[in-house]
Amino acid sequence: MVDLQQAVSYQRALATFTRIVGEADSEQRLLQNAAAQVARITHIKHVKVLRYRPDHGDLLIVAGVGWKLGVVGHVSFGADRHSSPGRSLQTGAPVACDDIRSDSEFRYADVLREHGIVSVLNVPIFVDGSHWGVLEVDTVEKTVFEEFEVHSLSVFADIIGLSLARRASQADALTAATDKTQARTQTETLLRELQHRMKNNLQLVVSLLTLQSRQASGEEVRERLSSVMDRVLAIGLAHDQLTFKESASTVEMQDYLRALCANIDPKRPGITIEVDADAAGVPLDRAVPVGLIVNELVTNSVKYAFEEEGGVISVLFRINTNIGEAELSVRDNGRGMGPARSGGLGLGLAKSLTGQLGGRLTTPEVSRGTLTVLAFPYSV
Repeated sequence: MVDLQQAVSYQRALATFTRIVGEADSEQRLLQNAAAQVARITHIKHVKVLRYRPDHGDLLIVAGVGWKLGVVGHVSFGADRHSSPGRSLQTGAPVACDDIRSDSEFRYADVLREHGIVSVLNVPIFVDGSHWGVLEVDTVEKTVFEEFEVHSLSVFADIIGLSLARRASQADALTAATDKTQARTQTETLLRELQHRMKNNLQLVVSLLTLQSRQASGEEVRERLSSVMDRVLAIGLAHDQLTFKESASTVEMQDYLRALCANIDPKRPGITIEVDADAAGVPLDRAVPVGLIVNELVTNSVKYAFEEEGGVISVLFRINTNIGEAELSVRDNGRGMGPARSGGLGLGLAKSLTGQLGGRLTTPEVSRGTLTVLAFPYSV
């Protein structure tokens, strides 16, 4: 019968055991601390932790106290039913033997004989419901282990199992995080290399277009080449705003639209381009068409919307997460939309790019000037 003082002492010992085992910074230290604490609490000098090795079919002593040099980490026991720790492993239950020397049920292992062991008590260690190994205490005097002692050792084994499971989970999480970080770093490096090559290619295209523009004889040809260069610039600016999240590359639209509009030259005073955009990331393959549409619409307003006094072009970009849609509007307070220019692209390019986005392009009527609205699907 366990008295109150013994129960209080056990509770304190259990708390200490849990704390010390949990503080270990490695699995080996965890197991060694556990063996030492069991020896201290039970006042039994010989304690060992055995780990089941499926590939060897045995139980290796991986930690312990009271054993001669060369035992821990080297000596193993059978995992069969004639081995006391083996039977505990197989049955998943405590196994006690008052006198291992004469008990025909179990082998008297050499290491036990060398240390004069008489009585043994084994309890299984489970990790995540699987048999991990055995916790064993051995005495050099004949001992009849009481139910309280068997229960206490089983609780210590459970704590060891839980601590091992927690360490395994932490290690798996750390490995996964490390692998994820390494993969992300490698991906970002590759994407930045591709980004750099793309920028070089775009710069080469602009150089060739500039050369052709200088050699062109007609004003209309030079104007068209200039428009193409503006579109190439819009693509290059999108690459400048690239950020990398997980395995995807996104463009920060607020910075992109501001940079894009800042690089559109009004070519005459009095024209102001204002940008009001939500801070949102859009995949590169969607941001580039949006940027080209903005370039087309703003450029058209710059060229054709205003009289000599100039005016304001407003670019607005909003995200509506409730309906999963992005909306871009370009508005000017100029003379309004006139008939399509012969030979010009007009809204043709913008409509084609809208189709790539799976969006819709509309031109609502306004009291003054021109308003064009682009809406396209957006996912957070």
